[in-house]
Amino acid sequence: MGDYTGRIEIGRPPAEVFAFLADLRNMPRYLPTVTRVGPQGHHDQHDDVAVEGEADGHQYRNDGWVKAEPEARRMRWGSHTMQDYGGSLSVTEATGGSAVELKLSLTPKPEVAERMQREHGNVDHGMRLAVERTLGSIKTACEKGPAGQEGDGSSADDLHDSRPFGSSATLNPDI
Repeated sequence: MGDYTGRIEIGRPPAEVFAFLADLRNMPRYLPTVTRVGPQGHHDQHDDVAVEGEADGHQYRNDGWVKAEPEARRMRWGSHTMQDYGGSLSVTEATGGSAVELKLSLTPKPEVAERMQREHGNVDHGMRLAVERTLGSIKTACEKGPAGQEGDGSSADDLHDSRPFGSSATLNPDI
């Protein structure tokens, strides 16, 4: 299993950024492979969720869990079917707004690992790039102005570029 981390600063207050990310209905705005996220019940420790979407031309659905810790501005998640998959996200104060730190633990499926090896030279490099693109996508979604204008000049292509990570971040069984 690989562990991957990344950090990005966002020009919005930490409470606003965390509220946006903790609202699972916003997930399709920064993970384009996701088409739908829905609650599946509540346990003492976490909320069960179902995630649906499309990645690499394949529809997927996976059941997992998300634990939001608003007082710490932290979220943790995992899969009920993929024991080697999990992650966390934390939002802290930073100069000019917030910092988001993303941690992901997973072992890509063999076909995904082969593709990353082919496209990026090795799996770790491909995963690091995917984490960076996903953080860029989160930044774009959080800083987007009310009229659909970009808040910082980020490219809308950032949303498209997060697809490789988006499928794994959303419990896609294909990774």
